[in-house]
Amino acid sequence: MDIDSTFRQLYEQTYSLAASLVTSRCRQSADIGDILQDVYLELYRLLQRRGADYIREPNAMIRRLVRQQLFRYYRGLSRRQEVYAEPDEEDGDIPIADIAALSVEEIAEDHVILEWTDRYLSEKGELYRKIFHLYYRFGVSVPDIAKLLGRTEGDIKNKLYRTLKEIRNHWRGDLP
Repeated sequence: MDIDSTFRQLYEQTYSLAASLVTSRCRQSADIGDILQDVYLELYRLLQRRGADYIREPNAMIRRLVRQQLFRYYRGLSRRQEVYAEPDEEDGDIPIADIAALSVEEIAEDHVILEWTDRYLSEKGELYRKIFHLYYRFGVSVPDIAKLLGRTEGDIKNKLYRTLKEIRNHWRGDLP
């Protein structure tokens, strides 16, 4: 098997694990994408150097690469102080297929809901954002989230479902 197909196979097989590990261990949820990109870039380079048959235990390799990339990312963060222009609302990436299926009103309403929810979770704190990302974005189960974050299942359920109830109540008009 060639390197590109091996990489694609490893990516599909390990992405959920890598994403959940990075999400649970990163300092800010805004860093998740950068760190995941670094993990898979390093995996690709490793396959190029060592060959497609080098990796025998993909999950163990991904765990090691996540640990290394988290260390590198946060070690180098203090040295680089990068400033980026805030993206305009028009710069958002919207898949073309979704645009064809939704009306302008639905797109605007979804954007408002997602924006408000993101701000609300930011106000609640990083722990809440991590829990929501792990559960709703990556499909990690409550017991696994509890293990990843070093919390009890009851604590995770409480934070998840109580916050979800608060969000629902807000959109129903029950909260100010």
